[in-house]
Amino acid sequence: MMRHLPWAMYAALCLIASPAVGATPDGDALAERLATHAPQCGRFEQSRWLADLEMRLDSRGHFQQREDGLVWQTTAPIQDRVVLSQNNDSLPLGFQVIAPVFTGLLSGDWQALEHHFTIELSGELEDWRARLVPSEATVAERLTRLLVSGNQQVEQVELEFDDGDRLDLTLIPAACESLDDGNPSP
Repeated sequence: MMRHLPWAMYAALCLIASPAVGATPDGDALAERLATHAPQCGRFEQSRWLADLEMRLDSRGHFQQREDGLVWQTTAPIQDRVVLSQNNDSLPLGFQVIAPVFTGLLSGDWQALEHHFTIELSGELEDWRARLVPSEATVAERLTRLLVSGNQQVEQVELEFDDGDRLDLTLIPAACESLDDGNPSP
């Protein structure tokens, strides 16, 4: 047993000294990876904690990137459709703040996100995590923290709002033709 100890110590030291251990993914490489694999469409499951009501609301639906913005279609438990776009003046202020954030996250546009957040990356390129702390006043008025994780695409999003509300999202890429808005075809 003692003769194997030096080998085990050597192996442990190699692992500790390896640049991959504890290394963070390169922001440019991650942005390129996300942009390359950005889903045009997908499904989502979301859980919203409403602090004032001490209540959790679960919903699901799908999203689609279009020229006029990100279409966010809730299909259960209710039907709702929102076009998240900076040009959509009918959006409530909270959605106007979130629109460029979601678009930037899904497309891997870290430069756009850096206008609003300080970004701290961790993990590896195949299993990355990002902590985004609002640095822009308009965003900081609504969001206190944003955690994002994934692989080739954004898979999990956790938002914490200044009023104590939270939103947890799971995003799953899907073919656009497989999406159903829940309404019968005309």
